[in-house]
Amino acid sequence: MLQRTYETRVLSEPDRDALLSAYAELYGRAKRTLFARLCAGAPLAPLKRAFLVRFGLTARQFNALAAEVRGAIAGIKARRPKLIASLERRIARAKKVLRTLCCRTDTSHQKRRRLGMLEQRLMALRADHAADRVRLCFGSRALFRAQFALKATGYASLQQWRRDWRAARAAQFLVLGSADETAGCQGGVATVEADGSVTLRLRLPDALARNGKYVIIPSLRFRYGHEAVVAAIGRTLATSEADRQAISWRFVRDPKGWRVLVTVSVSAGTPLSVDNIGVVAVDLNADHLAVTDLDRFGNPVVSFRVPCATRGRTHQQTAAIIGDATNQVVTYACLREKPIVAERLDLEAKKAELEQRGTRYARLLSSFASATFHAVLVARCHDAGIQLLRVNPAFTSVIGAHKFADRYGLSRHHAAACSIGRRGMKLAERPNRRPGDRVTFPVPARTRGKHGWSFWRAVARRAAALRAQRRPGPNGARSSPAPPLDPRRGTARLGIRGLPGSLAPSAGGTPARESPAALFGERRERRSFLAGAEPARGIVGTPR
Repeated sequence: MLQRTYETRVLSEPDRDALLSAYAELYGRAKRTLFARLCAGAPLAPLKRAFLVRFGLTARQFNALAAEVRGAIAGIKARRPKLIASLERRIARAKKVLRTLCCRTDTSHQKRRRLGMLEQRLMALRADHAADRVRLCFGSRALFRAQFALKATGYASLQQWRRDWRAARAAQFLVLGSADETAGCQGGVATVEADGSVTLRLRLPDALARNGKYVIIPSLRFRYGHEAVVAAIGRTLATSEADRQAISWRFVRDPKGWRVLVTVSVSAGTPLSVDNIGVVAVDLNADHLAVTDLDRFGNPVVSFRVPCATRGRTHQQTAAIIGDATNQVVTYACLREKPIVAERLDLEAKKAELEQRGTRYARLLSSFASATFHAVLVARCHDAGIQLLRVNPAFTSVIGAHKFADRYGLSRHHAAACSIGRRGMKLAERPNRRPGDRVTFPVPARTRGKHGWSFWRAVARRAAALRAQRRPGPNGARSSPAPPLDPRRGTARLGIRGLPGSLAPSAGGTPARESPAALFGERRERRSFLAGAEPARGIVGTPR
């Protein structure tokens, strides 16, 4: 089963809202205290007995508190090594950029300031990691820093900021469920009424139960997922313990009032995809999804483009756009009854290059909502009963551009999707061995023991070297024109030797389509595939 969270808004009533606010304020104080005690190394069992008396909580309410705090601590500790590695890559990139800049320019000054901030941040993270120290700001760091610039952040006085700060630190609480409890959650018992609405009976802490232990919240309807919530409530009444499930509730206060979020387990849809009939491959790009339908032999049958431009959009707009685009892909896969193949993207290494690339590339990469796309895709495939395969994206764009684009007449994005789909089907990724453009010959004996990606890595490096001749620099200025390539001697810097005169680019430019020689290297003698033709000297071949 897959866990899913749905939300709805609670109708405002002054008395009930006051009780919910008091619950959140008590929960927030207990949570901050428990965090401090756990970071100090105190054991959990004695803390539970002390907290039940000090804050007037029930045992289940303390369990919810402990689960949330321990989860936050574990998440910070698990995330920290990745942050350290990312900062190390960004610092290395920044130093590399600084070596190419003049020392007395404004750009160099700003780059040095940026490098100093990155090094300071890395030093702090390493110190926390070595001391096993966890830092967590309840109420958000942005709001905490607003007290030092009240006018700039829109506050008239420190008292006004303090009211918002206290409200932010007491804006939510969790009611943890368990499969062996009544209705899946002892602290929040949900029942389904005759009209289909949900009524929730919320258990208050003992410290707030002066006029009663429970708060009744009627007429809850979820705009999305109401049927799944009702089904989950019905499963909690099953006679078999294996069929029961936990239901957790979270209450969150925003400027409009209180919202309630429920987390339930959703069963997968009826399996619909069939193996060994092909796949539907998806390549995520900055402004669209490139979709290629492959048959069981790995040949593209249909390719189309789904718009998915999220740059400059809010979080809610981005989620809606990605949801609509993903729905089209999953619907097509349901019609074809084929699995979906997507790539596992990790953009941390790419984001480390932001110090070296231009502003346009940095904004484009920062707006790349890959995590949201894959989360929505997993959920949609789970509901539709479509199998989702995730593959390593290494060199899929290079393989698609130089192996499938010309062969099938595909764009580079659809060719990359074709390469992703074939990798999901575990088909070969050998270079082309046909006459014509972008062809190769049998692998030399000295390289037959290497991984197949080593060849494509060399192709990618040579293609990047050719593109670098006309790529804008960090400040938007293009690099200086490159000298014309000598057809007799070639250019050792690019690893290209013996280019014929017809393939040599003019000064400062590269051909629209790079030649196989520029990408794959030189071969002094090339077999002629034309009948009756003799091998010619000086013709460039393309060994692997």
